[in-house]
Amino acid sequence: MKIGEISKKTGLSIDAIRFYEKSGLIKRPLRSEGGYRDFNSDAVAAIEFIAHCRSLDIPIAEIKKLLNVRSGTAKSCRQANEVINEQLEKLRTRIKELKKLEKSLAQLQSVCNEELDAKDCRIIQSLQSL
Repeated sequence: MKIGEISKKTGLSIDAIRFYEKSGLIKRPLRSEGGYRDFNSDAVAAIEFIAHCRSLDIPIAEIKKLLNVRSGTAKSCRQANEVINEQLEKLRTRIKELKKLEKSLAQLQSVCNEELDAKDCRIIQSLQSL
């Protein structure tokens, strides 16, 4: 399968697929007589796996670990559990940060619900006093 076809199938950009190849996440595909990359079904499945991992915001370094588990290179799925646990903890931390951000913005929103002259804007005054 050509890279453009994989791009359409997965929603990944051609550059992203090339990056995954250069990063060693997928093996270099054979080239057709015309010089085009010709990915086999295993490579396509790996690219789809990588795309799913990226949709879960899993970093490239961690995807490499998951690919090791997927390929059987790792002895157990412990690495996969560690990657997912770490991602979940990062997400929970980010959610806490976003909730604090939401609260701060809501407080700013509440200081001025009317249209005043710009020099009297309470939101700007509040931001300047922080």
